Amino acid sequence: MKRFLFLAPIVTLLVGCSQAPSTPKETSPQVLADGLQVYTANCAACHQVDGSGVPNIQPALIDDDIVAGDTTQLIRVVLQGPSAVLPAGRPVYSNKMPPFNRLTDQQIADVLTYIRHDLAQQTFPAIDPDQVQRLRAQYVP
Repeated sequence: MKRFLFLAPIVTLLVGCSQAPSTPKETSPQVLADGLQVYTANCAACHQVDGSGVPNIQPALIDDDIVAGDTTQLIRVVLQGPSAVLPAGRPVYSNKMPPFNRLTDQQIADVLTYIRHDLAQQTFPAIDPDQVQRLRAQYVP
């Protein structure tokens, strides 16, 4: 019995260490469908249905460093508008994107998840509406 009590913690530790690390949850089809709906209603007219943008007028979302980059910056671009968030030396487009802080936290999370997943075709975890809420409280008056 003493031998079992001595080995039990070691066996438990080894079993726990041998398990594969957890992977991020897949983005749900509902989040992507909701994100597409928000994108179609609010973004597609300027950024185009396929995210290709319009040269010199509105940037493409596909193959974009901002879209594929830091989620905090990406969320702030939507909440505050690019001119308030992005560096001054960035490429300038004739159509200036306004803040879209009228969208709900869930809508912003869904549309950015959709853009990163379907348009940019990157594998990122879904954006959490709680993160949008925290950034809204911090940056939107």
